[in-house]
Amino acid sequence: MWSRHVTTVLTVLAVGTASALMAPGTAAAAAPATCTPTKLPLPAGMTEGEIGAADSGSGFAGRVYNASTYHAVRWSGGKVIDYGDLPGLTATMTVSGVNRSGTLVGNTIDRDNSKAHAFRSRDGKLEALPLPSGIQSAFPTAINDAGDIVGWGYGSGGPSIAILWPASAPGTVVKVTGGLPTAGSSRAVGIDQDGTVLVNSYPVGNGTDPNAVYLWRAGSARKLAAPQGSTRVRGDAVSQGRVAGSASPADGRGAGILWDKDGSMVRPEKSGLLYSVNSTGQSVGFEPGGTLDEPLVTGVWQFGKETASLTGAEIRVAVSANDGTLGGSVRDYDVYRTFPTTWRCG
Repeated sequence: MWSRHVTTVLTVLAVGTASALMAPGTAAAAAPATCTPTKLPLPAGMTEGEIGAADSGSGFAGRVYNASTYHAVRWSGGKVIDYGDLPGLTATMTVSGVNRSGTLVGNTIDRDNSKAHAFRSRDGKLEALPLPSGIQSAFPTAINDAGDIVGWGYGSGGPSIAILWPASAPGTVVKVTGGLPTAGSSRAVGIDQDGTVLVNSYPVGNGTDPNAVYLWRAGSARKLAAPQGSTRVRGDAVSQGRVAGSASPADGRGAGILWDKDGSMVRPEKSGLLYSVNSTGQSVGFEPGGTLDEPLVTGVWQFGKETASLTGAEIRVAVSANDGTLGGSVRDYDVYRTFPTTWRCG
C-alpha cells in the first residue's frame, strides 16, 4: 500500500541522460528526477482547498472550504483572492475554469441537491449565469481569455446540451448547434483561445459514455478521428488546437489520446486517460490500472513521451499550466485535511 504521509519531495520517473557509470552496451535507464510540491495559502477561516483550473499565465483557481461552507478562490503571485459563494445555494462547489484576467467559472449545488447553478465571477464576487429556455441545471466547464464560457446543462427528463455564454454578448446564452448530431446529448468541455469549442457527443439513451468528439466553431463542427474498434471516445481539454482525451475499446481498457493540431492521434506511452493539456503540448492524466490499495498513477507527458509520474492516494493533480507547473491537491492524513498544491517537475 502507498504511504499516506505527505512528503516534501515526490520521486518521479523522468527522461534523462544515462549514468556515466553504465557499462558499454547497457540500455539507457530513465534518470531520477523530482516533482517539488508547494502548498498554497488559504483564506482566513478556511481549513482546506483544492486547485481545479489554471489560467493562461501563472495563476490557478479552485475551491476552499471549512465545515460549513465552500468559496471560490484564485491564486496569483503567491496570494489568494476569495470570491465567496452564491448565498444560500452552496451544498458543494466546483471551480472548473479561470482566465488570465481572473474571471472564474463553475457551479454550486442546492442544499437540497436538486439543481446545479452556473456562476462566473465579476467585481470580486460570484454571480449566476443565465440559462437557455428549458434548462434547469448547468455546469460551466471552461473560459478563454476573451471571456467566452462553455459548459452544458439539462432540463427535466431531457438530454444534456452544450452551452455557450459568448463574451461578445454579455448576459446572453446560446445552445451549441450546427454540425453536431441532432440526436442524443452533447456537452461542451473546453474552449480554445480562438473560440473553438470542444464537444463530446453521446448516443441516444446513454448519458455517460460519449462516442464522438467534435471541434465546433461558429456553427460548424469537425469530428475527430477515433482509434479503430473504440466504443467510447471522449475529449477533456483543448489548448492551441490540441485535444487531450481517451478512447476505450470493446474490452473496456482505456488508452490516452492526444489529438494534434492537424487532427492526427498521438498515443502517449503508458497512458490510460488524458484530462489536461497546456499550450506546449504537455498533458496530464492517468496510467492504466489502479486499485483501492494501489491507486491510479498520475502521469505527465510531452506529446507521446512520459516525462514524470506521481504516485499516492493522497495526490490529486487536476491541471497542467502553460508554464509546466501542475496544480491539484494533497490530502494530509496526519491531520485529515486537503491542501491546494502545485508541483514543479525537473
